[in-house]
Amino acid sequence: MDKSSTCSSQHVLHQQASASSEGAELGSPRKRSFLVGLGALIGSVGAANLLGGNAISVAMAYQSNPNSWQSSGRLFTQHQMQLLRDICQLVIPKTETAGAADVDTHGFIDNQLVRCHPAWQQSQVSELLDLIDASAKERFNKRFIQCSEQQQLVLLTSIEEAENEFGHDDAEHFAFLKQLIVFGYFTTEVGATKELAYLPVPGGFTGSIPYSSIGKAWFGGL
Repeated sequence: MDKSSTCSSQHVLHQQASASSEGAELGSPRKRSFLVGLGALIGSVGAANLLGGNAISVAMAYQSNPNSWQSSGRLFTQHQMQLLRDICQLVIPKTETAGAADVDTHGFIDNQLVRCHPAWQQSQVSELLDLIDASAKERFNKRFIQCSEQQQLVLLTSIEEAENEFGHDDAEHFAFLKQLIVFGYFTTEVGATKELAYLPVPGGFTGSIPYSSIGKAWFGGL
């Protein structure tokens, strides 16, 4: 597979994020506004699937750790953390801003799954990572983290398209993982303020203006 074409493939989410930035709003991490912003990136169904319960408060409270991939997480083994780190960077690669792995999106996912998702979804992602690693060994005779970026992209593309050894269930599980990556990335400072349009005070604030410029006072404003 030509690298330029694979690069186009891996930048899809990144381009979608940039294209959606004009309408996105993360100035206040309230559920409704966040749901609108995230829905613009991954669809309202996907966003609703991620934002149940206290998902936003847990996400906002997560403290990134640049070395999280070097040890076991709450859910994943050290090897799974390293593998997930590589996948995060392929889904949202580093450009002029940091990529998903650079902001510890893999650590975010490990924490978010344990604290906000049921055991079956935790197992689903864990088993997907093991499947990806096993497929890398079968195809390339080495573990996923040892594969070239080209080989990694070929393998992930096969999952996304449910081809060869991967079925439609695997493709759905991978789609869920990508939603988690997007969710995690855009709750970081880099994702929220560099990639999305950031409005610290939505609508702006004007402290003193002539009454004549208003025309009429709004009901309830006096």
